[in-house]
Amino acid sequence: MRDFWSDVRYGARMLAKSPAFTLVAILTLAVGIGANTAVFSVVNSFLFHPLPVRNPARLVVVANGTDDYQSPHEVSNADFKDFQSQSDAFADMTAYLIHFSGLTANNRSERVLATYVKGNYFSALGLQPALGRLFLPSEGETLDADPVIVLGYSYWKQRFNRDPSIVGKTVILNGQPVTVVGVAPKGFFGTFFIVEANIYVPLGMLGNDVESKNIFNNRGDRQLRALAHLKPGITMEKARVSLQVIADRLNREYPDTNKNLQMAVIPETLARPEASSASMWPLIASVFLGLVGMVLLVTCVNVTNLLLARASVRSKEMAIRAALGAGRRRLFRQVLTESLLLAGLGGAAGTALGLWLMKLIENIRLPGDFPMRTSIPFDWRVFLFVASVAIACGLFAGIVPAWRASRMSLNGVLRESGRSLTDSAGHNRIRSVLVAGQAAGSLVVLIMAGLFLRSLQRAEKTTLGFNPDHVLNLTMDVSQLGYDQNRGTNFYRQVIERVRALPGVESAGFAYSVPFGYFSQWDNVWKEGQEGLPESQVPRPPHNKVDGDYFHTMGIPIVRGRAFGEQDQGSSTRVAVVNETMARTFWPGQDPIGHHFRYGTKQAQPVEVVGVAKDGKYVWIAEDQRTYFYVPLTQDYSAVRVLQVRASVPPAVLTRSIEDQIHSVEPGLPVFEVMSMDTALQGGNGLFLFRVAAIFAGILGGLSLLLAVCGVYGVVSYGVNQRTHEIGIRMALGAQQQNILHLVVLQGVKLVLGGLVLGIALSAGLARVLESLLVDTGALDPLAYGAASLLLIAVAVMACYLPARRAMRVDPLVALRHE
Repeated sequence: MRDFWSDVRYGARMLAKSPAFTLVAILTLAVGIGANTAVFSVVNSFLFHPLPVRNPARLVVVANGTDDYQSPHEVSNADFKDFQSQSDAFADMTAYLIHFSGLTANNRSERVLATYVKGNYFSALGLQPALGRLFLPSEGETLDADPVIVLGYSYWKQRFNRDPSIVGKTVILNGQPVTVVGVAPKGFFGTFFIVEANIYVPLGMLGNDVESKNIFNNRGDRQLRALAHLKPGITMEKARVSLQVIADRLNREYPDTNKNLQMAVIPETLARPEASSASMWPLIASVFLGLVGMVLLVTCVNVTNLLLARASVRSKEMAIRAALGAGRRRLFRQVLTESLLLAGLGGAAGTALGLWLMKLIENIRLPGDFPMRTSIPFDWRVFLFVASVAIACGLFAGIVPAWRASRMSLNGVLRESGRSLTDSAGHNRIRSVLVAGQAAGSLVVLIMAGLFLRSLQRAEKTTLGFNPDHVLNLTMDVSQLGYDQNRGTNFYRQVIERVRALPGVESAGFAYSVPFGYFSQWDNVWKEGQEGLPESQVPRPPHNKVDGDYFHTMGIPIVRGRAFGEQDQGSSTRVAVVNETMARTFWPGQDPIGHHFRYGTKQAQPVEVVGVAKDGKYVWIAEDQRTYFYVPLTQDYSAVRVLQVRASVPPAVLTRSIEDQIHSVEPGLPVFEVMSMDTALQGGNGLFLFRVAAIFAGILGGLSLLLAVCGVYGVVSYGVNQRTHEIGIRMALGAQQQNILHLVVLQGVKLVLGGLVLGIALSAGLARVLESLLVDTGALDPLAYGAASLLLIAVAVMACYLPARRAMRVDPLVALRHE
């Protein structure tokens, strides 16, 4: 231990004597470690950081899949009750769903994110209230009963200024009086991971309308997110098998809704925010951890080359220490200790850089006012990761220089010229191999960045099927004020009349949802002659509820038939407009106009196809062509609506006047998600993920390129210094400056070309894994590979130019002068 501290003190003194070298090495390590810290922090928050609940390691999500929807998804309330009562694999089981609601308190109305929960939600999670009480197990089991709510801690703090007297008071929720019975514990933000719940409401308070009744009673209406704690000794596979036994029995008893139901039990940390994310997150995390890992590898190679160059300068020092009795093991340990000291300092700087990057990531916001939760915790996992990475960097960067220092030729170093170590071919070969590997790693990151950029370009140029230019969206929900259908219909009629009369408005229409919005309608569809098929065997496409001007406002062409008109009222024949894919799929080779289908339930009134709309993108900007249809709002009422306005002026100019018209009809109605359609395209289901991935990969590519340039420059510059004598001889024998330029540049380019071959091979393998995350971009996209390769060669040539200029100016007389 005494020798260890002696090595540490000596190493610290030697680093302090070379401040320029030390600063460059620390900054280099900080870049690599900081980028890894930031990325791992995001991965940690999604995949490893547990919820602040009882036994989070045993908390799982229960989900199911069907023939028409293979990805695991939510369960129905009726199925949940059977799983809860009949499975012996779980210590407890609860469920919830999230929904926007309207809350009025202290003469102010606003939209809140509500988590509608089973009565045992808080007790199953082992939570205690910060104030008052939480729900009783019996609450929430009856529709339109138990008018109580629990406030989220942060919402209570911000909205009610930590007022403890709010407990016991009455507020208005969706037009109905409810009593605040408690405040959720501090630090608990809910169980839908990407958002923070404002309030918690018993499930029965969803209401007494048709939709709420379906959620409670219809086995085919799967909207509940189920959570459970595994019993001790029960594995997830055993739990899944026990649920599958129950599901198979339900398949036999209820074939209409439960045929071929397949159960899934997923760790809660993998099912964030949805159960269907379980297969996606590990891939995304692996790809981006791999990219920053490649940057870290390039960083370590850079520091290794710095240490090798430093070892050459210190060769006589090491030789003298060896002559005075220091053994090879001691010399090896000394150099390695200095490398670890550098790594420790680089790790500290990298942590500071990582924390700064984490704050930048936390400030990323989606368009609109969707309440995203973006806090990234710096917990012991991140600290352990940083420490491990720093130690690994120190060992990786220091092992080769330490080995070289301990294996030096003592006689050669102590000769007056001191050339045997510095001119060692083996020494130069190691540095050259490291730089080639550095170039390969940089090329991999550059190609991945190019693929993400190409994917973003393809996504931006994809055919949308509508025209987003000069369209303004404004969302409202009259159920948040307790409006019934008649009152809501009258309200929306008045609003649309007033908005259409505003100057600058070309057209305006209402819809239930917008393309790539966060909410979509999905229903089972039976075409003519299929009424006998069970729900589990019919397609379940998304659809939208719109008014007659929607297609004109959105610029969606009607390629056959007609759009909706004044004749399509609640008392008239029910109608629909289908897209081209639905027309081809349901009625191949036929004219779809005049055909009928049912949606929702097979007992529903049939709807007649009156028009065919051009195909487009609906739910996800990268989706393939899908079946989709539209029904009129006059025949299928929705309290939630998006007012879409096509303007002859920039949409932002009309925002204030349109909101004034809405509030002139109902002053207390919250209007949210106010943005242009162009802005909406940048949302979570639009270009957001592609843009973030491209920017992030581009930054990593730039960092790796910078590090590679430094590596090439360092090796070539070092080579020029070593070959000064040779260059002097060449020039004395008549070599021209351009010959010397060619000689030096060729040295660096050869190193990069060797790395290019390896980098392209590695990239081709990695891109195959990445291909599922790209849009219309192949794993071997020639433009991405070609551009990245040319960029790396170009900057390598630039990195070689400065040493080459220095070599061109060598004075032969000075170079040939002997010591």
